[in-house]
Amino acid sequence: MEIRRVQGAFNWIILLSEASHVFCCVLPSLFSILSMMAGLGMIGVMPVWLISIHEMLHGWEVPMIAMSAAVLLLGWTLHYISYRMDCHSTGCVHEPCGPKKKNAAFILKVATILFLANILVYFVFHRGMDKDFRIHAREAHTGVHHDE
Repeated sequence: MEIRRVQGAFNWIILLSEASHVFCCVLPSLFSILSMMAGLGMIGVMPVWLISIHEMLHGWEVPMIAMSAAVLLLGWTLHYISYRMDCHSTGCVHEPCGPKKKNAAFILKVATILFLANILVYFVFHRGMDKDFRIHAREAHTGVHHDE
């Protein structure tokens, strides 16, 4: 019965690690797609509330990428441990875990691809934007422009 609790904890941790990708990968991807659609004239304008969230996320981009990398590494580590665990030798009597482990591996692969795409976008397009955002925010707050 102990193995079932450990495996349940692993499943929850892996699920939470995947949920964290909403902030590092899904939202930035959504912003990028909407920005590209606005630039190509497919939509009139990006909604204002999304622009403010997008700008706020730029200040947190590096910590989100670092946290996402840590959580992704944890997810792969737990998946590896779970994969090497032989349920039948520990006395488990439930259905085979193989299909669940394959699903977890698929989700982790997709998350890894999204993470690598996010890293690529950061280094190609966004590197230094968080510094520019802080400068513009300070200028807006103080009324003193950087060029003056």
